[in-house]
Amino acid sequence: MSEDIKDITSLLKIISNINDEYEESLKKSGEKFNIFEILRLKELSHSKILAALLDPRGSHSKGDLFLKLFFEKFLPKGVTNDFSKCNVYKEYYIGDLGQIDIYIDCQNFGVVIENKINDAGDQSEQLIRYDKFLKKRYTETSYLFYLTKYGEKASEQASKDVEYKTLSYKDDIQKWLERCKEESVDNSILNGTLTQYILSIRQITGQPRSEEMCKKIVDTAIQNPDNVKAAFAIAANVDAIKRKIVLEHFVPAMEKLAQKHNLELEVSNYDCVWGQYWKLSLSNDLLRKNCISICFEFQDKNLGRLFYGFRIWVEDSKMKEVYKEKNSLRDFIKVIGKTGEPYWIFCDMLYEHWHREQLADLVIPEKSEIIKNCEQKIKYLIDLLEKAEKG
Repeated sequence: MSEDIKDITSLLKIISNINDEYEESLKKSGEKFNIFEILRLKELSHSKILAALLDPRGSHSKGDLFLKLFFEKFLPKGVTNDFSKCNVYKEYYIGDLGQIDIYIDCQNFGVVIENKINDAGDQSEQLIRYDKFLKKRYTETSYLFYLTKYGEKASEQASKDVEYKTLSYKDDIQKWLERCKEESVDNSILNGTLTQYILSIRQITGQPRSEEMCKKIVDTAIQNPDNVKAAFAIAANVDAIKRKIVLEHFVPAMEKLAQKHNLELEVSNYDCVWGQYWKLSLSNDLLRKNCISICFEFQDKNLGRLFYGFRIWVEDSKMKEVYKEKNSLRDFIKVIGKTGEPYWIFCDMLYEHWHREQLADLVIPEKSEIIKNCEQKIKYLIDLLEKAEKG
């Protein structure tokens, strides 16, 4: 074994021990039980939470304090108002111009927050339309925010010639929530709820839950030059590690499940604008006859947000045509299914996150809870298919 490999192995062992200690402390503190992660919040739910905290008349009973903290952090200095009179709306309809995720009306100026925590694509001229709404309603400067996990910019077609500010859950929202938490020490329920939501955001954005654990890992990594080199070598290969685990553990395990249930598996994976795309399609004669497949698909960058369900399975050029045509089996599934997407007739999220816990679970597929969960979903979809066939 080369010295470089020994250094990496040694560092991994030390960090593994730190992680084990931290996992044990999580169990004792109860932090592993997080209601926000259990509920698997979607974009609208996050907007509701943020709007509830920003509302001066919200049930948090902190008046306009949280709103002031938000404005102090993200608006230019000198912006003044009687913030207690501001009105906060979620999913605010503005007619032909669309629907705003979070809208704050402060009489002489307005604030619009477009929330993209689930990395949904931009609608055509989305920020352009919101900017038009603000300029029409207010004579003074108003503020348009584009909120994503990591502070990405909006697409050119959605924001051309529009002045807006990017915000991130990872840094901006998390720091604002920390300030809200500091101001809530007198209310244990509110403080605990904010703690859980902050931990959920750290999970969503791929951060360690504990600053203390992070500090221990960093201190270990910089103890000597060999540890520093090993740490950078590991960091440079994290995405490759994820792909290898999916390719060598997840895909073969799904192949076995397909064979077990008399299905055929087809895997699509390629690099795209947001990382590596993976789709696993399972089919049989009945599915092919009706131009659908049982599908497991990652819908987020770096193998995030694993969805499952029934997907239209034809050439891209025929997709919309097939989706619209009458088919009793597909129509039955649509009625009882959960989907708003054009190429799915039934879909639901299996895993919001696909971080270290899920990837580590897959290394031993025969013991993996994830593989067991996937099989349950396959059985459920097969049962649904059989019921649909019988009408």
